[in-house]
Amino acid sequence: MLDLTLQTEFIPGTNLTGGLACAPWRFLLPSLQLRRVLTLGLPGLPTVQALTALCPEITVIAAAVPAQIARSAEWDTLFSRGLRLVTPAEFAGLALPEAGVDLILLAGRQGVPHALKHPAFLESCGRLLAPHGTIYFESHGYGKRLIAARLLAKLRHLGLPAARHFWLTPFGGDWRTAFPLGEVAMARFAFANLLYGQSRSKRLISRLGLALSSSGQFSRLMPRHAVLVNRAGAAAGVHAPPRFLRELAGQQGVDLSHYRCGVSARGKYNSNKTIFFLFDRKSRRPELVVKMTRAPEFNYRLENEQRMLVRLQAQGCAPPGSFPEPVFFGHHAGLAICGQRAVHGVPFRSRTTGTVACPIAAQAIDWLVQVAAGSAAENRLPAATAADTMGVLFARFTGLYDLSPAEHDFLQEQIAQVRASRQPFPAVLQHGDPGTWNMLVSEQNRVIVIDWEAGEAQGMPLWDLFYFMRSYGNWMARRQGLHDSLHGFARMFLATSPASAFLSQTVARYCAAIGLERELVAPLFFTCWLHRALKEASRLTPATLGEGHYYRLLKLCITQRHAPGLAALLDSKPPGHCSASRSSQHLIRV
Repeated sequence: MLDLTLQTEFIPGTNLTGGLACAPWRFLLPSLQLRRVLTLGLPGLPTVQALTALCPEITVIAAAVPAQIARSAEWDTLFSRGLRLVTPAEFAGLALPEAGVDLILLAGRQGVPHALKHPAFLESCGRLLAPHGTIYFESHGYGKRLIAARLLAKLRHLGLPAARHFWLTPFGGDWRTAFPLGEVAMARFAFANLLYGQSRSKRLISRLGLALSSSGQFSRLMPRHAVLVNRAGAAAGVHAPPRFLRELAGQQGVDLSHYRCGVSARGKYNSNKTIFFLFDRKSRRPELVVKMTRAPEFNYRLENEQRMLVRLQAQGCAPPGSFPEPVFFGHHAGLAICGQRAVHGVPFRSRTTGTVACPIAAQAIDWLVQVAAGSAAENRLPAATAADTMGVLFARFTGLYDLSPAEHDFLQEQIAQVRASRQPFPAVLQHGDPGTWNMLVSEQNRVIVIDWEAGEAQGMPLWDLFYFMRSYGNWMARRQGLHDSLHGFARMFLATSPASAFLSQTVARYCAAIGLERELVAPLFFTCWLHRALKEASRLTPATLGEGHYYRLLKLCITQRHAPGLAALLDSKPPGHCSASRSSQHLIRV
């Protein structure tokens, strides 16, 4: 039970920002299996860290070495892994093998001007570049585009074919989206679905971009471009997916050569995925979506998502079309790749009314109940198995987080209550992260549940429902002007409210559908937040564990377990001396 969770180590600080979340341009290359890399100019430390994870031999041509590098332990580590720095004069005498360099990187904003100032370097590009090698550079601003055109003309003179061009966002730092120039439908899709932003200014830019993207020249107006010059040319089409994707899919009978490809590399964590959006020749929206990990230690997530999607198809417990269909799967350069049939819809947040009467929220809950009921029928386990699993999670939790003696004893009592059950325990197929952000609403107003990498074939009942209601409760609380998530949770679910009454009714229906004893609702409620706190630990540092949202939520729920809304959910009664109104007033001050 909870096989994925039990195999995962929850170590504080292991999912912070890192070098492998940087240098997203590497996913545009024909292959990530690089033998030698040559860069003109010194890239930033995160870029070099990402390259050393892929390539055993990296040569950097730089006129001078910054003083801080000589004193940096991080750079010393990279030098020990095959990085070397040479001056332009030293490069002229360097014996690199003919056609033996897989990537030539013109680093930073000055990479192109530096290349034009060193004719000997340009001559060497034609000689050193491998048969499937690539030259990569970026141009920033309209003036630099003219300089880039001069460079491309010189490369063509050396026999290198025409380049592939992408427009990029944002306009500085690591890019997060890359779409080919001149592709109107792809630009409209990007602005409508990927570039909405979280700030008011970014949303304004996105709306402006969407309005202007019908112009075929729009993408050329974007100030930041990426340019790839591949020695092998573009045999599969200038806008085709990278060669490594085409080859992997082709091995499984899927032809990607006729697709056009855009890339999203959003997110600042090593655990974030790179997403390839594949459009058929004339389609206005992607037909396939391909996910790829950025760091091998997170391969297990995509591997698990593939297993879960295959299981969903086989079991038939979820309606067809309500989850992505798996198409192909494999690994390249040690990174997992999962190709899926694209699902189309708008974000859940854009369609919900944010009330207990919302029909879209009701449909999402019906979906969770249906999947649980359909999978629980063949997943009856001894209650002791569930209690043992909870016990393992509790031991890991107490190894990270501090609890008072009373809180510790209370949670132990919850697990003991599960162990004391004499009824078979209904394990369910669990999504693992069914927040509203992982739900879309189709054109037919049907809910689609995406991102199954945290799924469990034998999961805990009710956990998905509780987690969905917590995320949906945030929307309901915001409609009432409550923007603090703990405060909003208390108002929605601990105090007497329409939301707490709705949750109690929904839990009763869920229990009846899967045959779960009502006495086990409380243990499952508290261990749900214990489990979420464990998962959250990897995004925190040891010093900030006490500030974790789910740790504080768990402690709040234990302290306020006799509050009227929560007492009704757990089928208990609040103490006689505490009236509902007084308890509600207390909760508002959490």
